[in-house]
Amino acid sequence: MEPKRSLGQNFFVNQNLAKRIAQEVFNESPNLIVEIGPGQGYFSKIFYEQKAKLLLVEKDDNLAEQLSSIFPKEIVINRDFLDWNFEELSIFPKDKITFFGSLPYNVSKKIIDKIINSEYFRNPCFFIIQKEVAEKYTSSSPNNNYLATKTLLYAKTKKILDISPDSFRPKPKVMSSLIGFYPLKKSYGTFIENKSLEQFDIFLQSAFKQPRKKLLNNLKRYRFKEEQGEKIIELLERRAQHASLEDFYFLFSNILSS
Repeated sequence: MEPKRSLGQNFFVNQNLAKRIAQEVFNESPNLIVEIGPGQGYFSKIFYEQKAKLLLVEKDDNLAEQLSSIFPKEIVINRDFLDWNFEELSIFPKDKITFFGSLPYNVSKKIIDKIINSEYFRNPCFFIIQKEVAEKYTSSSPNNNYLATKTLLYAKTKKILDISPDSFRPKPKVMSSLIGFYPLKKSYGTFIENKSLEQFDIFLQSAFKQPRKKLLNNLKRYRFKEEQGEKIIELLERRAQHASLEDFYFLFSNILSS
């Protein structure tokens, strides 16, 4: 079956590298592997041979039917992952579920965001995504960015290895990377919840609107408490790319209520 460009399909075809990637998943000893966009089942077959329990979410009707034939005892969901509400996961222990996928470049960030913001993100997850995006996820000061900072609310990240276009059919025009997301035992997302994650996200977007400008300029719409004036002035003199999540959380916690 030929890959469909309309669905962003690039099938993985490097067997040796696939086994190495699969081992990263097995190292977490999952009870269930949720594979997003398994395509023709290249990785699924490796997982299955190692006696892993699989839940396969495949948007393509023909491929979903093919996967159901290959893996009759596994769970195959013929749906767009972004439209799926995790209902089939309710019977599995949440701390033993690992998500994996070679993700379409154009929706990879949306898929990852959905997972790490869900109650099922209790175990490390692994994704093959565009190398440039993987490097954004793993950036830190002095090259921080909005995506990396927002992700650190819930997870640490690690770029594990780079993957050449030759490992796919058809070959993409860019390099890919395998990236791991590791849940935090105590996440900033938990602390911020009471003050509104949505408001914190707006705050971060404002801070990174012009990352090379000082936070004093990017955050001029906000007024801050005077009690921590000296530290606040020091932080506002920094550029967004030089600030850490802790810095942003401190500033956000000291915003004056309107």
